[in-house]
Amino acid sequence: MPDIDILTPASPRANGFVSLVGAGPGHPDFLTVRGLRRIEAADVILPDALLDPRFAEFYPAWALVIPAGKRCGRPSTPQEEIHNLMIHHARRGARVVRLKNGDPLLFGRGHEEAQALAEADVPFETVPGLSALQAGAAAAGLSLTHRGLTDEVRILQGHHLLDRRTDWADLAAPGPTLVLFMATRALPGIAQRLLEAGAPGNLPVVLVEDVSGPHETITRSVLAHAAAGLLQSRTDGPGIVYLGPAAGLRAAAHAYPEPAPGEIQHAPSGHLPLAVGASNGPKKGDQKSWQTMSAPLTVPAN
Repeated sequence: MPDIDILTPASPRANGFVSLVGAGPGHPDFLTVRGLRRIEAADVILPDALLDPRFAEFYPAWALVIPAGKRCGRPSTPQEEIHNLMIHHARRGARVVRLKNGDPLLFGRGHEEAQALAEADVPFETVPGLSALQAGAAAAGLSLTHRGLTDEVRILQGHHLLDRRTDWADLAAPGPTLVLFMATRALPGIAQRLLEAGAPGNLPVVLVEDVSGPHETITRSVLAHAAAGLLQSRTDGPGIVYLGPAAGLRAAAHAYPEPAPGEIQHAPSGHLPLAVGASNGPKKGDQKSWQTMSAPLTVPAN
C-alpha cells in the first residue's frame, strides 16, 4: 500500500485528475474559493446526497453530474462504486470533482477515497471544507473551548457509539466539550450512559440541525432531558450535538439577543420544559421558526 499524502496536490497528468472537495456544512456561501474554482473547471462532478440544490448553480454547463450520495437507512451509492466512478473518469482524462459535505477528512470517508485513487495511480488533491463542527457552534453562538473552563474538544461519531467498547467514565469526566456527529437517534442512550458514568444531569446540551441550511434549528437543553428522550430531532436534516460546560455559554454579542430563528430555548439552570412534544412546537418543515419552552421541571445535578 503506498504512503499517501492526502493534502499535497499531485500534478495533473494526461490521464485526468481528481479533487476531493469539501462543500462546507450546507449553504453554498461556506464553500471555499479553491473549492469553487475546482467545481467551475470540472468535467465530471460526483456530489453528495445532502448538498443544497443551489450548488448546481456553480456546475459548468458541460459537466457530467453523477449523484453519489450516501444517506443512513436510504438507498445510497456503494462506496466501491464511488471509487470506480472517480477512477474511470480520471483515466479518460477528465477533471473530476468529488463534492463532499463538510470536510472530506472528518467523517467523510475522504481518506478511503484518497487511498483508492492512490492505489489506482490516479493523481488527486484534497480541498478542505468548513465542517459542521465549527459552523454549528457559530450558529448557536457557543464556543468549543473557553479560557479557564475547557481547553479540550472530543469529536465522536455517535451513530455506533453505544455498540462499541467505550470508556464512559472518561467521556463523563468534567471539562471537555463533546461533539457528536450522527447522534440524533442514539442521543437518549448516549446521554443515559453518561449520566450513569457520573455526568451531571444539568450538563448543557445543544442540538443543531440542518446547519446553515433553510431549516436550521437550534435546541438547547440538559443531559437529563436528553436521556429522557425529550430532546428530539425537529427537522429532516442532519444534526450535530454539543455537550459540556462550554456548550452552555452563549456569546453575549450573538446576532440574536432573543432565541434565534429556528431555535428552541429550553429552560436553563437545571430546569426542563414539559412542552417538548406539544403541538404548538416547531414541526418538521417549519422554516426559521422558534418557540421558547419554559415550563420548569427541576433536574438533580447528579
